[in-house]
Amino acid sequence: MPPTPTRRTKMTRQRSDEWRKQQIRAAATRCFVKRGFASTRLLDIAREAGLSKGGVYFHYRAKEALFQDILETQVRNLERRWSFDPVSDQPADRTLFRLVVAHLRTLEDETDETRLQHLLLGMAPQDATFRDRLDEAFRVMRVLYSGVIERGIADGTFRDADVDKAADCVLAMVQGLAAQSAADPEGKLPMRPQEAAEVIMRMLCGADRAAATVAAVQAETSVAAEPSLVS
Repeated sequence: MPPTPTRRTKMTRQRSDEWRKQQIRAAATRCFVKRGFASTRLLDIAREAGLSKGGVYFHYRAKEALFQDILETQVRNLERRWSFDPVSDQPADRTLFRLVVAHLRTLEDETDETRLQHLLLGMAPQDATFRDRLDEAFRVMRVLYSGVIERGIADGTFRDADVDKAADCVLAMVQGLAAQSAADPEGKLPMRPQEAAEVIMRMLCGADRAAATVAAVQAETSVAAEPSLVS
């Protein structure tokens, strides 16, 4: 009778399997972005990953299952990255400005993830499952934006508005810029994240308050970047 695998052996095997699946998901994401979902085969993904087709098939029997796993992983990553309560002792305008800049920088840095999301946009009308995944991804950021906007409206920083609609407008602008970045070979946005954040601030609180917000954030950034004189 063969020996029973120890708990440590099982954990090592699970980590190895997860590492392999991460490798396959990364290769599949590149293939889906370059070729499109319909034109991508498991063989293409295996070649991109440097594996045999059987090595991919062992973990994923069909590209549909692999695509679903990629989407679920993307949503979990979004929740881990953005599911937090912004600092409430900072003014809402500065908090939102920084949040938009950080969001746009992430979309610009994670080019494959951004392009995959926009591939999903085109597929969503065809499949309810894809629509649900897309809505989950948007929900994470919508909740974060609406919380800051609601605080800003309550304290008079932002103009009175429907919180959910205002958050949707912010998200639409951010995602629209990200969609344009998908057309750039290097995934660059059509404007700097700070410029986009200033436009959004103008929409929510007017030109004068937006200018003051930008100046305050720049001043804080400059102070933080100055070298310490304390030895």
